Amino acid sequence: MFSLLRGLLWATAGGLNPFLPLLLASAMARFTGRFQPLPRYAFLGETWFVIVAGVLLLAELFLDKIYLPGESLVVPPQERDRKKWVGAAHDLGQMLLGPIGGALVLGASDRVLPPAWFLIAPMVGALASGAVYAAKRALRQRLVLRWAPSLQPLGNLFLSAVGDLISALVCAAGLVVGMLGS
Repeated sequence: MFSLLRGLLWATAGGLNPFLPLLLASAMARFTGRFQPLPRYAFLGETWFVIVAGVLLLAELFLDKIYLPGESLVVPPQERDRKKWVGAAHDLGQMLLGPIGGALVLGASDRVLPPAWFLIAPMVGALASGAVYAAKRALRQRLVLRWAPSLQPLGNLFLSAVGDLISALVCAAGLVVGMLGS
């Protein structure tokens, strides 16, 4: 039961920062052995996956401070400059890869559900991550664009840093829960 809760915490954290829980899970599987993914998710512990997750996390940490989620997608494609295209790619990456990351970490953590229900945990992980991402996007849009438009660059930077901190704390809570279960 603790493994399922750990995976759910990591999937939820993936809604705020999609690559931090993936990097944490893959690095733990690769280097410490404290996280043992199910065999069908064994690729999470491969070196190439750790590298990809690390690069994506670094890109996410910088791009999320620059681009407000959803801001670039509302601009019509013919009116986008290079900066808006990078922002749109970042938005789509977060929107698509966040729920996939949540599905991977919860699916790899599930040791409770019967084998015939192998899709339930990834679906719950994707839903948890997607719901948190949607809430983050709506909240940041409202706070930055409506309440503090004059502070737009700093407001987005601050809210992104707070989101990263919360994601790290939820990942740490998942680590503690995982240690309690071992």
